[in-house]
Amino acid sequence: MATLFPHGIVFDGILYRIIPGGYAVIGAAALTGAVTHTVSTAVICFELTGQISHILPMMVAVILANMVAQGLQPSLYDSIIQVKKLPYLPELGFGHMRFVLICHVR
Repeated sequence: MATLFPHGIVFDGILYRIIPGGYAVIGAAALTGAVTHTVSTAVICFELTGQISHILPMMVAVILANMVAQGLQPSLYDSIIQVKKLPYLPELGFGHMRFVLICHVR
C-alpha cells in the first residue's frame, strides 16, 4: 500500500497516511488469534496500541484468520494437551448431546 500510495490516501478531503507499523500489528494479532483460536487477541492488541482507528481492520483480520485456522487444525492448547496425553473433553457434535429432564428433586 505504501508503494502504491506514497503520500497516503485522500478521502473526503482528508489525507490518511499509510503507516506500515499498523499493518505489522494487525498481522501479528491475526497470527496470534489463528494460533490460539481466540478473538480476544484483537482486543488485547487494540488496548496495547490505543488506536481506535485500527480496531475494525484488526477485528476483521483476526476473525478471518480464526475461521481459516479452525478449519485446518486444532488450537495450540489442544495440540499441547494431545501431545502430553492429558485427559480432555472430546468435541461434542449435535448428535452426541442429550438432554436430561429432572422432574423431582428431593
